[in-house]
Amino acid sequence: MNFQLRHNLLLTTFIIVVIATMWLLMKGLSYSFDQLTAPDSTDSIELRSDGAITQPVLSQKSGYIEKIENFALQEFGINRVLSHFVEADVYLNFKDEPALLVNPRVTIYDKNGETDYILKSKRANYLTTGEVSFKGEVDISSSNGASHKMNTEELLVDTNTDDLLSNEKVTYLGEGSKIISQGMSMQTKVDKMKLTGDVVINQDSGQKMLTKDLYVDQSNDQKHYYSDDKTTYLSSENKVYAQGMDMKDKAIQLLGQVNILQNSGSTIDTEDLIVDQSNNAEVYITDNSIHYQSSVADIRALGMRYDADKQKIQFTGDVVGRYD
Repeated sequence: MNFQLRHNLLLTTFIIVVIATMWLLMKGLSYSFDQLTAPDSTDSIELRSDGAITQPVLSQKSGYIEKIENFALQEFGINRVLSHFVEADVYLNFKDEPALLVNPRVTIYDKNGETDYILKSKRANYLTTGEVSFKGEVDISSSNGASHKMNTEELLVDTNTDDLLSNEKVTYLGEGSKIISQGMSMQTKVDKMKLTGDVVINQDSGQKMLTKDLYVDQSNDQKHYYSDDKTTYLSSENKVYAQGMDMKDKAIQLLGQVNILQNSGSTIDTEDLIVDQSNNAEVYITDNSIHYQSSVADIRALGMRYDADKQKIQFTGDVVGRYD
């Protein structure tokens, strides 16, 4: 074999060895990098839609880059008084997504450093702005004993103002009712919540109310619902139209001009009607002028007591009637 041929063979062999070595080195580095960046399979978690945690998996694409158990963060306001305390069983930090808090708890303190509000949920996102975005069911309780429970896709806690805000559908669980709205806002400093947009109140007893921008006020240690917008009250026997509503305990006051349309076609016009729902009953009461009209009667009076279950109406005061 001549010198030139041997030289070419040696050169070719050397090039092949170099390429193979570089390929093996790149594979080794790639494997090491994957091992460093990928979450350990034993630490991976999956959050179901109800907020529960199952094992495993978070995909490589959405893998976290930092995990902290028993996460806690204190935030201080003016004069270094503690303003917020954010806690979670687990904190997961992602490269391209907001950080995730598992079983978060946010405590809001007043200007004296005393506990004002506590918010708890199964999961939340901790945003780069410092806001906490709760997901799913949220429990809100205040130091004066007031409490709220709701479900929503997002509830933001503004750590600068302590205000709460949601622009998503909210399902609020009240006493004996489920209230659905298009959003909510709350000023924690005055303990007043506003369920915004169109509001549907579904009572456990079967009645329904339709209104807008419903306020939930617990400032006097009593849950008080009211709206200044037009309200429709629906029951099995009647449709009642009013200019607003005020509800607490087992009494609903339908405000302003009120029109009752019975299933029979009869109508009753009055003002400021009270619907007494105590003792599992449904009784309409007013001391204001009444105008009752049916296919056979036209009656005017100065008051009324109407038992919807028994379909009995008692007119009071000066009663004037005309019958056909």
